[in-house]
Amino acid sequence: MPELTVLDRHAHSALQLSPDRALMFARARHMMPLRVNEIPGAIQDFPVFISRVSVGGQYALSALTSFDAGQNLFLSDGKWLSSFQPVSMQTYPFFLVRGKQETDEPVLGFDPDSEALGLKGGENLFTSKGKPSLTVSQVKAKLMEDARNTVRTFEFFDTIEGLGLIRAVDLSIKYKNDKINKVRGLHMINEDQLHALSNDAFSTLRDKGFLAPIYALLFSIAQLNGLIRRHNARNMQSNLIININLEVSKDLAQS
Repeated sequence: MPELTVLDRHAHSALQLSPDRALMFARARHMMPLRVNEIPGAIQDFPVFISRVSVGGQYALSALTSFDAGQNLFLSDGKWLSSFQPVSMQTYPFFLVRGKQETDEPVLGFDPDSEALGLKGGENLFTSKGKPSLTVSQVKAKLMEDARNTVRTFEFFDTIEGLGLIRAVDLSIKYKNDKINKVRGLHMINEDQLHALSNDAFSTLRDKGFLAPIYALLFSIAQLNGLIRRHNARNMQSNLIININLEVSKDLAQS
């Protein structure tokens, strides 16, 4: 994450927010960050995978938008091609920042280098009376809710990891020109381990409300077919994808 600047009504009264800010966030992202509560909405269009933020780091949820880094197949001619829009898109370029005191409510911060903020062509961040605009207020409310969902997501990962339900996988992508590309660093639900759970463990998942997102993650893999179609519609014959295989990762560092 970039170094953030705390939003201030005096210092930033002239700043305006681009109407294309959500698209600016999504444009070069082949993986879009999600929270556990967003999985049911995301699987309408996206395959959703688990990954690690860094080697040996915390797990994260992501909607896969392309097989190529730096590309998003759900953007075309300045339009977002899904009915689902992640909270990370809706709240860009703002983030929550700790208040001056630990007991203070978080405040809004932003990336000062973001192209989503400028001096013209957008919506004012503050009213003529120096109050946050309706959009800014709505963004903060969404980020506050997202912070609570982040805690819930951490609990989800702690629970399923403790039950051995996370399995490292590789995507093996075969192209028409016989090239094979492997996408590594992904994880998914270990379906065999899920079926082998004890009644008590299964009840724990049910009572915590985690069964629905677990099954949704498994169902989302079918959306790889739709992603292949989107890829092939935009690429030359030699770069067409023939098929994709999900393989258990042989890299122990990824498990």
